[in-house]
Amino acid sequence: MRVNGLELIYKNGINTVLAKNNTCYPVGDLLCQIFQGDVLYSIKDILWNCINAYPMRDCELTQDEIEEAERYVLTTLLYENFYPARILAQGCFIRCMEEYRALDSRTAETLLLQEMQRAYDDYMLSSEIGFDTIGEFLRLCYNNYLIDMFNGKGLFIAMSAVLSGTANEDEQEMYDGIFEMLQEDIEVSGIVMQTFYDKSTCTFEHRYTISSFFAMAVYEFSHMTESALKIRRCQNPECGKFFTAKRASAKYCGFPCPQSPSKTCSTYYPQFVHREKERLNELDRLIKNAQCRLYNARRRYPMQAYDIDKQLSDIKIFATCKKEQVLNGIMTKNEFTRWLDSHK
Repeated sequence: MRVNGLELIYKNGINTVLAKNNTCYPVGDLLCQIFQGDVLYSIKDILWNCINAYPMRDCELTQDEIEEAERYVLTTLLYENFYPARILAQGCFIRCMEEYRALDSRTAETLLLQEMQRAYDDYMLSSEIGFDTIGEFLRLCYNNYLIDMFNGKGLFIAMSAVLSGTANEDEQEMYDGIFEMLQEDIEVSGIVMQTFYDKSTCTFEHRYTISSFFAMAVYEFSHMTESALKIRRCQNPECGKFFTAKRASAKYCGFPCPQSPSKTCSTYYPQFVHREKERLNELDRLIKNAQCRLYNARRRYPMQAYDIDKQLSDIKIFATCKKEQVLNGIMTKNEFTRWLDSHK
Protein backbone atom coordinates (compact mmCIF):
# COMPACT_ATOMS: atom_id res chain seq x y z
CA MET A 1 0.00 0.00 0.00
CA ARG A 2 1.37 3.40 -0.94
CA VAL A 3 1.81 5.99 1.80
CA ASN A 4 0.88 9.54 0.83
CA GLY A 5 0.72 12.41 3.27
CA LEU A 6 2.51 15.20 5.07
CA GLU A 7 6.12 14.25 5.80
CA LEU A 8 7.54 15.75 9.00
CA ILE A 9 10.64 15.57 11.16
CA TYR A 10 10.18 16.64 14.77
CA LYS A 11 13.12 17.87 16.84
CA ASN A 12 13.39 20.18 19.87
CA GLY A 13 9.90 21.62 19.55
CA ILE A 14 10.14 22.21 15.80
CA ASN A 15 8.35 20.42 12.95
CA THR A 16 10.17 20.49 9.63
CA VAL A 17 7.99 19.87 6.56
CA LEU A 18 10.01 17.70 4.17
CA ALA A 19 9.23 19.44 0.92
CA LYS A 20 10.30 22.45 -1.08
CA ASN A 21 12.47 24.49 1.30
CA ASN A 22 11.93 22.24 4.34
CA THR A 23 9.87 24.91 6.08
CA CYS A 24 9.96 24.80 9.90
CA TYR A 25 7.04 25.38 12.25
CA PRO A 26 6.99 25.52 16.07
CA VAL A 27 5.07 22.55 17.45
CA GLY A 28 1.34 23.29 17.41
CA ASP A 29 1.67 26.04 14.82
CA LEU A 30 0.69 23.78 11.92
CA LEU A 31 -2.43 22.72 13.80
CA CYS A 32 -3.46 26.33 14.35
CA GLN A 33 -2.91 27.18 10.68
CA ILE A 34 -4.60 24.10 9.21
CA PHE A 35 -7.62 23.81 11.49
CA GLN A 36 -8.56 27.49 11.64
CA GLY A 37 -9.88 29.68 8.88
CA ASP A 38 -11.36 28.56 5.57
CA VAL A 39 -8.58 26.31 4.27
CA LEU A 40 -10.15 22.94 5.19
CA TYR A 41 -13.60 23.98 3.98
CA SER A 42 -12.13 25.30 0.74
CA ILE A 43 -10.40 21.95 0.14
CA LYS A 44 -13.58 20.08 1.07
CA ASP A 45 -15.60 22.03 -1.50
CA ILE A 46 -12.93 21.60 -4.18
CA LEU A 47 -12.92 17.84 -3.60
CA TRP A 48 -16.71 17.53 -3.68
CA ASN A 49 -17.05 19.56 -6.88
CA CYS A 50 -14.26 17.61 -8.62
CA ILE A 51 -15.70 14.24 -7.58
CA ASN A 52 -19.06 15.19 -9.06
CA ALA A 53 -17.33 16.45 -12.21
CA TYR A 54 -15.11 13.38 -12.60
CA PRO A 55 -15.58 12.36 -16.27
CA MET A 56 -15.38 8.58 -15.64
CA ARG A 57 -17.64 8.54 -12.59
CA ASP A 58 -20.09 6.08 -14.19
CA CYS A 59 -17.37 3.59 -15.16
CA GLU A 60 -17.23 0.20 -13.46
CA LEU A 61 -14.96 0.10 -10.43
CA THR A 62 -11.62 -1.53 -11.31
CA GLN A 63 -8.08 -1.24 -9.99
CA ASP A 64 -7.10 0.68 -13.12
CA GLU A 65 -9.96 3.15 -12.60
CA ILE A 66 -8.91 3.66 -8.97
CA GLU A 67 -5.35 4.40 -10.09
CA GLU A 68 -6.63 7.00 -12.53
CA ALA A 69 -8.96 8.52 -9.92
CA GLU A 70 -6.05 8.86 -7.46
CA ARG A 71 -4.08 10.86 -10.00
CA TYR A 72 -7.17 13.00 -10.58
CA VAL A 73 -7.60 13.71 -6.85
CA LEU A 74 -3.92 14.66 -6.46
CA THR A 75 -4.23 17.05 -9.41
CA THR A 76 -7.43 18.74 -8.21
CA LEU A 77 -5.92 19.65 -4.84
CA LEU A 78 -3.01 21.53 -6.40
CA TYR A 79 -5.19 24.66 -6.26
CA GLU A 80 -4.78 25.10 -2.49
CA ASN A 81 -1.81 27.36 -1.76
CA PHE A 82 -1.00 26.32 1.83
CA TYR A 83 1.23 23.32 1.12
CA PRO A 84 0.95 21.42 4.46
CA ALA A 85 -2.87 21.53 4.40
CA ARG A 86 -2.96 20.47 0.76
CA ILE A 87 -0.60 17.53 1.22
CA LEU A 88 -2.35 16.40 4.40
CA ALA A 89 -5.72 16.50 2.60
CA GLN A 90 -4.31 14.58 -0.38
CA GLY A 91 -2.84 11.95 1.92
CA CYS A 92 -6.11 11.60 3.85
CA PHE A 93 -8.20 11.05 0.74
CA ILE A 94 -5.72 8.69 -0.91
CA ARG A 95 -5.45 6.68 2.33
CA CYS A 96 -9.22 6.14 2.28
CA MET A 97 -9.02 4.99 -1.34
CA GLU A 98 -6.10 2.63 -0.65
CA GLU A 99 -7.76 1.09 2.40
CA TYR A 100 -11.04 0.43 0.58
CA ARG A 101 -9.47 -0.89 -2.62
CA ALA A 102 -7.77 -3.63 -0.56
CA LEU A 103 -11.01 -5.02 0.91
CA ASP A 104 -12.36 -8.40 -0.11
CA SER A 105 -15.96 -8.56 -1.35
CA ARG A 106 -17.48 -9.81 1.92
CA THR A 107 -15.73 -7.16 4.04
CA ALA A 108 -16.66 -4.48 1.50
CA GLU A 109 -20.32 -5.50 1.68
CA THR A 110 -20.36 -5.32 5.48
CA LEU A 111 -18.59 -1.97 5.46
CA LEU A 112 -21.02 -0.57 2.91
CA LEU A 113 -24.02 -1.44 5.10
CA GLN A 114 -22.42 0.40 8.00
CA GLU A 115 -21.55 3.40 5.85
CA MET A 116 -25.07 3.57 4.39
CA GLN A 117 -26.49 3.69 7.92
CA ARG A 118 -24.05 6.41 8.90
CA ALA A 119 -24.95 8.43 5.80
CA TYR A 120 -28.65 8.01 6.68
CA ASP A 121 -28.00 9.39 10.18
CA ASP A 122 -25.81 12.33 9.05
CA TYR A 123 -27.23 14.70 6.43
CA MET A 124 -23.72 15.95 5.52
CA LEU A 125 -22.70 12.54 4.15
CA SER A 126 -23.57 11.27 0.69
CA SER A 127 -25.80 8.21 0.46
CA GLU A 128 -24.87 7.55 -3.21
CA ILE A 129 -21.96 5.32 -2.24
CA GLY A 130 -20.82 1.81 -3.13
CA PHE A 131 -18.32 -0.43 -4.88
CA ASP A 132 -20.03 -0.69 -8.29
CA THR A 133 -18.88 2.49 -10.05
CA ILE A 134 -15.86 4.72 -9.52
CA GLY A 135 -18.22 7.63 -8.75
CA GLU A 136 -19.87 5.73 -5.88
CA PHE A 137 -16.46 4.66 -4.63
CA LEU A 138 -15.15 8.25 -4.61
CA ARG A 139 -18.19 9.47 -2.66
CA LEU A 140 -17.65 6.66 -0.13
CA CYS A 141 -14.05 7.83 0.32
CA TYR A 142 -15.22 11.45 0.54
CA ASN A 143 -17.60 10.55 3.38
CA ASN A 144 -14.76 9.09 5.41
CA TYR A 145 -12.52 12.01 4.49
CA LEU A 146 -15.18 14.34 5.95
CA ILE A 147 -15.53 12.30 9.13
CA ASP A 148 -11.77 12.33 9.69
CA MET A 149 -11.63 16.08 9.01
CA PHE A 150 -14.36 16.89 11.54
CA ASN A 151 -12.88 14.47 14.11
CA GLY A 152 -9.48 16.15 13.77
CA LYS A 153 -10.97 19.64 13.99
CA GLY A 154 -13.05 18.61 16.99
CA LEU A 155 -9.99 17.26 18.80
CA PHE A 156 -8.07 20.44 18.01
CA ILE A 157 -10.82 22.77 19.29
CA ALA A 158 -11.59 20.74 22.42
CA MET A 159 -7.96 20.22 23.45
CA SER A 160 -6.97 23.81 22.67
CA ALA A 161 -9.90 25.26 24.61
CA VAL A 162 -9.15 23.14 27.69
CA LEU A 163 -5.36 23.62 27.57
CA SER A 164 -5.77 27.39 27.17
CA GLY A 165 -8.18 27.50 30.13
CA THR A 166 -10.91 29.12 28.01
CA ALA A 167 -13.28 26.20 27.36
CA ASN A 168 -16.98 26.97 27.35
CA GLU A 169 -19.63 24.40 28.24
CA ASP A 170 -19.86 22.94 24.71
CA GLU A 171 -16.07 22.73 24.32
CA GLN A 172 -15.71 21.05 27.71
CA GLU A 173 -18.39 18.53 26.79
CA MET A 174 -16.63 17.84 23.48
CA TYR A 175 -13.33 17.36 25.33
CA ASP A 176 -14.91 14.95 27.83
CA GLY A 177 -16.32 12.86 24.97
CA ILE A 178 -12.99 12.71 23.13
CA PHE A 179 -11.12 11.91 26.35
CA GLU A 180 -13.49 9.03 27.05
CA MET A 181 -12.98 7.70 23.52
CA LEU A 182 -9.19 7.90 23.78
CA GLN A 183 -9.28 5.92 27.03
CA GLU A 184 -10.43 2.90 25.04
CA ASP A 185 -6.93 2.33 23.67
CA ILE A 186 -8.06 2.94 20.09
CA GLU A 187 -5.70 2.66 17.14
CA VAL A 188 -5.01 6.03 15.54
CA SER A 189 -4.59 5.27 11.86
CA GLY A 190 -3.00 7.54 9.30
CA ILE A 191 0.51 7.97 10.72
CA VAL A 192 3.64 6.05 9.72
CA MET A 193 7.04 6.46 11.38
CA GLN A 194 10.30 5.66 9.59
CA THR A 195 13.59 5.54 11.49
CA PHE A 196 16.99 6.53 10.06
CA TYR A 197 20.37 6.20 11.73
CA ASP A 198 22.87 9.04 11.38
CA LYS A 199 26.43 7.64 11.66
CA SER A 200 28.01 11.07 12.01
CA THR A 201 26.03 11.88 15.18
CA CYS A 202 25.26 8.30 16.27
CA THR A 203 21.61 9.25 16.65
CA PHE A 204 18.30 8.02 15.29
CA GLU A 205 16.05 10.30 13.26
CA HIS A 206 12.32 9.69 13.04
CA ARG A 207 10.43 10.75 9.95
CA TYR A 208 6.62 10.81 10.08
CA THR A 209 4.15 10.57 7.22
CA ILE A 210 0.70 11.73 8.32
CA SER A 211 -2.41 11.02 6.25
CA SER A 212 -5.19 11.74 8.75
CA PHE A 213 -6.45 14.98 10.26
CA PHE A 214 -7.20 13.22 13.54
CA ALA A 215 -3.72 11.65 13.59
CA MET A 216 -2.21 15.09 12.87
CA ALA A 217 -3.92 16.53 15.94
CA VAL A 218 -2.81 13.60 18.12
CA TYR A 219 0.77 13.91 16.80
CA GLU A 220 0.99 17.66 17.51
CA PHE A 221 -0.57 17.55 20.98
CA SER A 222 1.66 14.60 21.91
CA HIS A 223 4.77 16.65 21.14
CA MET A 224 3.36 19.83 22.64
CA THR A 225 3.42 18.30 26.12
CA GLU A 226 7.23 18.15 25.97
CA SER A 227 7.58 21.64 24.54
CA ALA A 228 7.79 25.03 26.25
CA LEU A 229 5.08 26.31 23.92
CA LYS A 230 1.53 26.62 25.19
CA ILE A 231 -1.83 27.00 23.49
CA ARG A 232 -3.54 30.37 23.97
CA ARG A 233 -6.82 31.82 22.68
CA CYS A 234 -6.62 35.28 21.10
CA GLN A 235 -8.24 37.87 23.37
CA ASN A 236 -9.35 40.02 20.47
CA PRO A 237 -13.13 39.49 20.91
CA GLU A 238 -13.67 39.48 17.14
CA CYS A 239 -10.98 36.83 16.58
CA GLY A 240 -10.72 34.19 19.33
CA LYS A 241 -8.37 31.94 17.33
CA PHE A 242 -5.96 29.60 19.08
CA PHE A 243 -2.21 30.15 18.77
CA THR A 244 1.01 28.91 20.34
CA ALA A 245 3.20 31.05 22.57
CA LYS A 246 6.10 30.74 25.00
CA ARG A 247 4.90 33.49 27.32
CA ALA A 248 1.97 32.77 29.63
CA SER A 249 1.02 36.45 29.30
CA ALA A 250 0.60 36.30 25.50
CA LYS A 251 -2.82 37.67 24.58
CA TYR A 252 -3.06 38.10 20.82
CA CYS A 253 -2.40 35.84 17.83
CA GLY A 254 -0.34 36.38 14.71
CA PHE A 255 -3.25 35.76 12.32
CA PRO A 256 -4.86 38.54 10.21
CA CYS A 257 -6.95 40.80 12.41
CA PRO A 258 -10.72 40.82 11.60
CA GLN A 259 -10.88 44.59 12.18
CA SER A 260 -7.86 45.26 9.94
CA PRO A 261 -6.88 42.23 7.80
CA SER A 262 -3.62 43.85 6.66
CA LYS A 263 -2.39 43.64 10.27
CA THR A 264 -2.14 40.82 12.78
CA CYS A 265 -4.10 40.80 16.04
CA SER A 266 -0.82 41.04 17.98
CA THR A 267 0.02 44.24 16.08
CA TYR A 268 -3.41 45.84 15.81
CA TYR A 269 -5.28 45.05 19.00
CA PRO A 270 -2.83 46.40 21.64
CA GLN A 271 -2.86 49.71 19.75
CA PHE A 272 -6.65 49.58 19.58
CA VAL A 273 -6.89 48.94 23.34
CA HIS A 274 -4.53 51.87 23.98
CA ARG A 275 -6.62 54.20 21.80
CA GLU A 276 -9.83 53.05 23.48
CA LYS A 277 -8.28 53.66 26.89
CA GLU A 278 -7.33 57.18 25.84
CA ARG A 279 -10.85 57.79 24.54
CA LEU A 280 -12.31 56.47 27.80
CA ASN A 281 -10.02 58.69 29.85
CA GLU A 282 -11.03 61.70 27.75
CA LEU A 283 -14.75 60.99 28.28
CA ASP A 284 -14.20 60.49 32.02
CA ARG A 285 -12.40 63.83 32.10
CA LEU A 286 -15.35 65.57 30.40
CA ILE A 287 -17.79 64.04 32.92
CA LYS A 288 -15.60 65.11 35.84
CA ASN A 289 -15.34 68.66 34.47
CA ALA A 290 -19.13 68.92 34.12
CA GLN A 291 -19.64 67.67 37.69
CA CYS A 292 -17.01 70.06 39.10
CA ARG A 293 -18.70 72.95 37.31
CA LEU A 294 -22.02 72.10 38.97
CA TYR A 295 -20.41 71.63 42.43
CA ASN A 296 -18.86 75.10 42.13
CA ALA A 297 -22.19 76.54 41.02
CA ARG A 298 -23.90 75.01 44.06
CA ARG A 299 -21.43 76.72 46.37
CA ARG A 300 -21.90 80.05 44.62
CA TYR A 301 -25.68 79.81 44.41
CA PRO A 302 -26.94 77.90 47.47
CA MET A 303 -30.49 79.03 46.78
CA GLN A 304 -30.43 76.90 43.58
CA ALA A 305 -28.92 73.83 45.26
CA TYR A 306 -32.04 71.73 44.67
CA ASP A 307 -32.02 72.33 40.89
CA ILE A 308 -28.25 71.81 40.68
CA ASP A 309 -28.50 68.50 42.58
CA LYS A 310 -31.07 67.34 40.03
CA GLN A 311 -28.56 68.14 37.25
CA LEU A 312 -25.80 66.24 39.10
CA SER A 313 -28.12 63.27 39.62
CA ASP A 314 -28.98 63.26 35.91
CA ILE A 315 -25.28 63.09 34.98
CA LYS A 316 -24.65 60.35 37.53
CA ILE A 317 -27.53 58.23 36.19
CA PHE A 318 -27.06 58.66 32.43
CA ALA A 319 -23.38 59.51 31.85
CA THR A 320 -22.15 55.88 31.88
CA CYS A 321 -24.77 54.80 29.34
CA LYS A 322 -24.01 57.73 27.03
CA LYS A 323 -20.27 57.13 27.40
CA GLU A 324 -20.82 53.55 26.13
CA GLN A 325 -22.78 54.96 23.19
CA VAL A 326 -19.79 57.14 22.27
CA LEU A 327 -17.38 54.18 22.55
CA ASN A 328 -19.69 52.07 20.36
CA GLY A 329 -20.12 54.81 17.75
CA ILE A 330 -23.82 55.44 18.46
CA MET A 331 -23.17 58.98 19.75
CA THR A 332 -20.40 61.36 18.70
CA LYS A 333 -18.03 62.98 21.15
CA ASN A 334 -19.43 66.41 20.24
CA GLU A 335 -22.98 65.24 20.99
CA PHE A 336 -21.80 63.87 24.32
CA THR A 337 -20.09 67.19 25.15
CA ARG A 338 -23.23 69.16 24.25
CA TRP A 339 -25.30 66.86 26.48
CA LEU A 340 -22.94 67.52 29.42
CA ASP A 341 -22.92 71.28 28.74
CA SER A 342 -26.73 71.34 28.83
CA HIS A 343 -26.55 70.68 32.60
CA LYS A 344 -26.36 74.22 33.94
